[in-house]
Order: sequence, then structure tokens, then C-alpha cells
Amino acid sequence: MLKTIAGSVLALSVIGSAAAEEAPADTILLNGEVRTPAGWVQALAIRNGVIVAVGDAKATDAFRGPNSVVVDLKGAAVLPGLHDMHVHSHFAGLEQFSCSFGYGAKPAAIAARVKECAKAAKPGDWITGGNWVGAVFKKGEQTRAFLDKVAPNNPVVLSDESHHSIWANSKALELAGVTRDTKDPEGGIIDRDAKGNPTGVFRELATDLIEKIMPPPTEEMNRKALMLSTAQMLSYGITSYTEATVRDSNMKTLSDLSGEGLLKQRVRGCIVWAPGDAMGERLIETRAMYAKPRFKTDCVKLFMDGVPLESHTAAMLEPYKGVSNTDPTNKGILLIPQPTLDAAVAKFDRMGLHVKFHAVGDGAVRSAISAAEYARKVNGWAGSAHDVGHTTFADLTDIPRVRDLHLTWEFSPYIWYPTPITDIDMRRAVGDELMKRVIPIKDALDSGANVVAGSDWSVVPSVNPWLAIETMVTRQAPGGGGTMIAPDERVSLDDAFRIFTENSASLMGTRDIVGAIEPGMRADIIVTEKNPWKVPVTEVHATKVRMTFIDGEKVYDAANPPKLTAN
Repeated sequence: MLKTIAGSVLALSVIGSAAAEEAPADTILLNGEVRTPAGWVQALAIRNGVIVAVGDAKATDAFRGPNSVVVDLKGAAVLPGLHDMHVHSHFAGLEQFSCSFGYGAKPAAIAARVKECAKAAKPGDWITGGNWVGAVFKKGEQTRAFLDKVAPNNPVVLSDESHHSIWANSKALELAGVTRDTKDPEGGIIDRDAKGNPTGVFRELATDLIEKIMPPPTEEMNRKALMLSTAQMLSYGITSYTEATVRDSNMKTLSDLSGEGLLKQRVRGCIVWAPGDAMGERLIETRAMYAKPRFKTDCVKLFMDGVPLESHTAAMLEPYKGVSNTDPTNKGILLIPQPTLDAAVAKFDRMGLHVKFHAVGDGAVRSAISAAEYARKVNGWAGSAHDVGHTTFADLTDIPRVRDLHLTWEFSPYIWYPTPITDIDMRRAVGDELMKRVIPIKDALDSGANVVAGSDWSVVPSVNPWLAIETMVTRQAPGGGGTMIAPDERVSLDDAFRIFTENSASLMGTRDIVGAIEPGMRADIIVTEKNPWKVPVTEVHATKVRMTFIDGEKVYDAANPPKLTAN
């Protein structure tokens, strides 16, 4: 038997060599540190976008031809391309062309920036941008009058850091017809002063009162925005991603750019749906018309709740305990009633669609899991491994349910070290006890469930996956030092890297072709200047990508980079 196996392996090697002579490799990478499932090797060969050989230099010799591009890596690392499972590439690009200011900017800096934008704008032009953080304002400071002083002749709308609240000036409210008599819409909150007048801050579905009258960006701007943001992602080694909010405003742009070969990454688009949303229904019904070889339109996004910040809109199992809480019974907002949610998830599951839940609070997480459980009971087990997205908080009793129902945990690791959004706003809202298990990734891994990560960029200021990989391990600010956020939820570097590669490829349904480096896989790979396993973990966030390949095509080269700024 062993002789037969050995003979078969030898025969395959001979066939491979013969094939190599007929069709040499397009690209050969030598003298590197190549991470494969079996361990580290030194070289690999790529032909027609497929990895055809891995091993030492001799393993690639048979594939070398007169036109093969041979790259001496000089010790650089070669790794599988990284996956971001929750990103808003369209918004991230648009915001870089808007009236933006630094993350955590103080009120004076915000005022100066908006004043500058107003000076450059024509009277009546809309000024949009962000992203503000609630923690920087004194009580009663964040009002429409604050913005009126610096932009009296322009409607102004600024997003918060979570993109679940907006801050508008009086002119924007006037154009939208919002007055003290305007009632809070279902699932939304209009912040009001002591006299009942709108302050200019709108939360969750109340934001639509303003946003529905804002002029949309032009298609030219949509394309510029996506080209910029996706190029930036390539510079970090992100070869696949999930666009977490696909609407009528960006579906065509994503489809066109992918079909034209300008958007290089493998992308899954998640169409936003809500009860009574005719546009979402239409996009779901016509999704196949937009699909391209690298753009999947098989995902539906459901917003379950808001965020556990000063707005107290994330759906929690227990009332908010923060010092700013004015309602001791407030458990946040669950945006979709359970019976409606159950029916929708069962429908989408039956259609073969993937469901991505925005579920931040532990109450929303439980509701999402229960809806998926209902779908399994109704449809059986052939459906997608739907993912519970963000999962900032989860009750311990719900952790094993995700594994048992063949679902996926998705976490946002870019904010689980001390930042204003976590250590101030969030801690104030939920209290110290819940913060001990914020973003419970270790618990999820230990349960045996599939675990993936998504940046949620541009809700967070950076799409850098290396920052996330490091802080998964340290739970400290990049570079280490200082306090930790929920230190019991730290994971190993191997686990963190697997989350960004193999696990995510499995969720996207592409694990058969990407996610690891071995013969037969598509060459979605990256070259980094240093091996992340050979530097202190507190330096991983500074990892520099030298080259990014997708299907063997070099789509990013640090030696000849594309323009990576909006200016």
C-alpha cells in the first residue's frame, strides 16, 4: 500500500514538472518566510493566478521559464491575504472628501473645522462630515446653536463615531421641517433641551428625518470614494471584505467597479433590509443583476439595535447603569420585533441568502440567535452560517448556542482597547461589571464556533487589520502599556491571524480557493517587510505590507503606491 502511495506521489510530481515545462509560472517568490498550513517554507510559484508550488527554492525550479517574474524577497514574509468581514468602504471613502476632523476631536477643534468648511462652501451648500465622540462634550454643550455660530448660512450634519447618531444645525432642521412638535419616530430619539426643543442631535431611526432630504453624492464621487478606500485596504493587505451596508446609493457603484476590474478585492455585499423597506426588498429581488465574479450579492443586513454609548440605544438584557442614565428601566431599543425578525430570517435563509445581524447589546444578540434558531427549525440545516455582527456584549448562556446552531461570531476588535468610545462612553453607559467581558472573543473561540472580525471602518478611524490583530492579543492600546480592556478575552497571535484568514474565508464561502497558502489555492497573498511572528506582539500594529496579490495579480506595490489620500 505504501509503495502504491509513494508511486502515485512520484507520478504526480513528474506530471507537475511536465506541465510546468509546457506552461511556466508567471511569478516566483524566493528567499522569503512563507506561512503555510504545514509550517514555514521559503518559496512559492504562481501560474494563472493559482499557487502551483510551495517549498524551498528547488520546489519552484521546475516552474521557472524565460518569462517568469522572479522576486527575491530577501527574508520578507509571505502570508495569506487578510479578510475584513464588516466594513463600510463607501462611507469610508466619502468621509475623506467631507468636512471631517480628528477622532475624539475636542469641541474647539470641531468648531474650527466646521467654520473652515463653511468658509469654503457656497451659502446653502450642505456641509457633512464627522466623526464626533460624545465623551468630549460638557452637559448641554452639544447643541444646534453651537453649529449655528460657525456655519449660519449652511445646513450642517455631522455623524458621531458610531454612525448611529447625527448632529445638525438649525438650518438643517428648518429644511427638514423638524420642530419641537416633531415626535420621536419609532426606533429613534430626538434629543431635546429642558424646554422640549430639539437640540440638533438625532439618534438611530430619527436620523432619517434629516438624512432623507440631504442631496446624495454624485456617481462620480461614489466611484472616487470607493476607489480610494479600497486602495487603502489593499495597502494593508486586505484582499477580501464584506460591504456591510449596501443600499440603492452604492449597489451599482460596487457592481460596476468590480465588473470593470477596478475594484480588486473579493467582496460580499450585504443589502440593508428593514420591515416595510420597499427599496431593500427591490434590491434583494434584483440582486443577481448586480453580481460579478468578485462581487457577491447574497447577503442581507439587519439592524437589530443601536449602540451602548451615551444614546443608550443598544438592546440590553438588563437596564443601563450609567451615571447619565435618566431612565432606570431603559434597556435600549430592539429595532425589529421578534415575530417579524423570525419570519424574515427564515425567509432569507430559505432563499439561500446569508444574514448579517448588527447586534451590539446582549439583548439584540440573543434576539438574533433566536431568529436563526427559528430558521433552522423551519428550514433545516442547509442554510448559511449567518453571522452575529459586532457582539459587544453577549450573555454567557448564549455563547454555546452560536456553535450549536452553526452560526458565526463576528467581533469588532479595533475598539477593544482603551479609547473614548470604550473606556469612557461605553463604560459610563453599562458600568464596570459588564465591561469585564466586553467583546467576548475568547469565550466564543473556546466554544468551538467559527469566529471572524470586522473593522466597522469608518465607524472606527482606521481599517488597519494589523492594529486589530495586535490588540486581540494584548487588549491594550497599540504599542502596549497602560490598562487592558477585558484581559480575560485575550487570544493568541495564531488565533488572531486565523480569524482574519481561514475563518473569514470559510464565512465568505471561499475557503476552497483562498485563506491559506498551498498548491491549488488562488494566489491571494501579501508580502510584509517583517514576519509578525518574529517581532514583539506590541509591534504587530506597525506591520508594513510591501506587496498585495489577488489571483496572482500584483494589486498593491509599496515601491510604486497609488494615491492613498483624498487631497
